[in-house]
Amino acid sequence: MSMVPYHSSDIKNYKTYENSFLPKIVTIPLAQESGYEYKILVNRGDVVAEGDVIASYTDESLNTVNIHSSIPGVVEDFVPTVCPNGKFNYSIKIKLQGSFKYLGKKKEPEKPESIFSSSVINDLIDKGVINTFLLSKPVNLGLEIKSLNKRKLQSLVVRLCDEDNFRITDSLISSFFIAEVIQATKIIAKAINAKGIVFVVNKTFSKMEELQNCGIDNSRILIINNSKFPCGFKREIINEFNKSLKKSLPFRVSKNDLFVDSSTMYDVYKSILLKLPSIDKMVHFTGNCIYSSCLLNVKLGTSIKDIVNQIGGFEKNPSLVVINGNQTGASVSSLDVPITKYTKSVSFLSSKKVTDNHIYSCINCGKCREVCPIKICPDVLYKYAKHDIEIDEIYLKTATVCNSCSLCNTVCPARLPLGQMIATIKEKMTNK
Repeated sequence: MSMVPYHSSDIKNYKTYENSFLPKIVTIPLAQESGYEYKILVNRGDVVAEGDVIASYTDESLNTVNIHSSIPGVVEDFVPTVCPNGKFNYSIKIKLQGSFKYLGKKKEPEKPESIFSSSVINDLIDKGVINTFLLSKPVNLGLEIKSLNKRKLQSLVVRLCDEDNFRITDSLISSFFIAEVIQATKIIAKAINAKGIVFVVNKTFSKMEELQNCGIDNSRILIINNSKFPCGFKREIINEFNKSLKKSLPFRVSKNDLFVDSSTMYDVYKSILLKLPSIDKMVHFTGNCIYSSCLLNVKLGTSIKDIVNQIGGFEKNPSLVVINGNQTGASVSSLDVPITKYTKSVSFLSSKKVTDNHIYSCINCGKCREVCPIKICPDVLYKYAKHDIEIDEIYLKTATVCNSCSLCNTVCPARLPLGQMIATIKEKMTNK
């Protein structure tokens, strides 16, 4: 893949965002987050309104998570779909028809002081807000908070920059919607009774003054160095916090606290203060195959192909389409892939920006072990998953501490999908 990360000047070139065109068809996957099996609540031929619940999942605690229709229309079919994470899932196909309930209608936000903290978590669950802090495992934010509360959740960490240096979606959202992100932070901090709030930014963050004057008690700003990767995952944030802030603060940050990003907090703002279900997503489209990069607010279920048509088609045909960043994302083989709640960016790269994508056999060079910040053995785990080679249980357990930085992928001369294989093992081990 192309290995030219973004610089601060790239972010400054963006002045605004735009709404995407309305798609004639949306294909909404039944897997918007990790670990849930949704029950379809509609039938072929049903007429649905914008925001109607079309599928739901109820856990053992009777919490009901919903997927909503992003457009008004008619349910046409239920179809297998390749999702942005490369996996196949069934989707609900809806054809646009009828009037909109939310789109085009100006809605005044609720006053934060009128929001009852006791209802916030249930509203997040009901409206389907997803936490995309860790894109390899997007989770329902409300359910995550309930789970963390059982383990004495204490602090709230809000990352306002991108952990992938080849993606600027969260940085752009922080730039355009910093007031909304701060409002959402106040609401979540109050709802979880956070002892401390940490805003994570990089050295080039442009809204420092707004953060410094945010008016949130016990909030601190943590500046991380994004010139070295990995830099924005839990482990790196905790280490940097302990190094630079821990001694001067009355609160601590641990892996059991709540970590969110600006994309998630902007969705919180819309769901809690504007009372909107989760039916659209801010997505950054870029690459050397399109005429101009842009940040678009996209209806969930819109295909990448429809977005390409909106932005003027291709200047040249892409050799690779990458979802969610060159460092931590994944490539897809079809433009029919729909935008989901965990889609942050789409890059269209020509052959000049793409290295050899052929997968070769492992040459036992050891580079993946050398670069791994956790010091696990990606090659051993890959051989176990791919070739069913028996390994010691202790190696399998190391997969659970992987932070999904995908550095092993970037240095592998054989182009092995090491990070993806480890993620699969990690999911199985966690469920086990």
